[in-house]
Amino acid sequence: MRVSVLGATGTMGGLVVKALLQVGGFAITSKVSSSGGIEAMFNCSDVIIDFSCPLATEAMLRSAEENMSHVPIVIGTTGLSDMHRKLMNERAVHAPIFCSPNMSPLVAILNSVVSFLAKAVDEDFDVEILDRHHRMKKDAPSGTALMLGRAVAQARNRAFDDVANFVRYGIIEQRKRGEIGFSVQRSGNVVGTHEVAFVGALESIKVKHEAHSKEIFAKGAVKAAQWLVRQSNGLYSMDDLMKDTISPLASL
Repeated sequence: MRVSVLGATGTMGGLVVKALLQVGGFAITSKVSSSGGIEAMFNCSDVIIDFSCPLATEAMLRSAEENMSHVPIVIGTTGLSDMHRKLMNERAVHAPIFCSPNMSPLVAILNSVVSFLAKAVDEDFDVEILDRHHRMKKDAPSGTALMLGRAVAQARNRAFDDVANFVRYGIIEQRKRGEIGFSVQRSGNVVGTHEVAFVGALESIKVKHEAHSKEIFAKGAVKAAQWLVRQSNGLYSMDDLMKDTISPLASL
């Protein structure tokens, strides 16, 4: 299978290249930085894996549209906006597109657990999401933290923008029922830790995921690429990839 890696000169791109070589069955036909060579990828690839930056991801999606490409694309870039989501939805009409802010299979399971808990307990339980990453990470909260928050809001039939609270400074109002609080830490070389707490007056429950190496995200992206090339046109996520694994939780 021919694969191109966008963002290949970055840390994650390098790990993706390493993972592709370890798995075997792939021919890396193009290793592209975030700053150029994007258009050429579509002529030499059976699948593209993108771990670049929002500007490069946007350029790739627009180039795919201009070239009327049907090449499947796996997107692991973080810090994407609603505009990027719109571009992905438009592209997904013509090609399989896979996007996840976190490529770890266990995080997909965590997301399912969080959704289950949000349905199981009422809004008297306050929800707090802790997001810890290394000092070099630019976006905050992380895409994974936002994904978890959206899972809570969706499970409670609430609009995420109405219940998310990202800022607490100075004199603040009393916490609103159903509010989802976010706490962000950026320090040292922490790979990534996400914790979701449901805190009631008399008891609480917390679920937590810790990444010990960025290699899990690279391996997850390669697994996604292997899966995506067999799919029809559409926009997919880790939930789709892991549905067989997490299906037992859906029946709880």
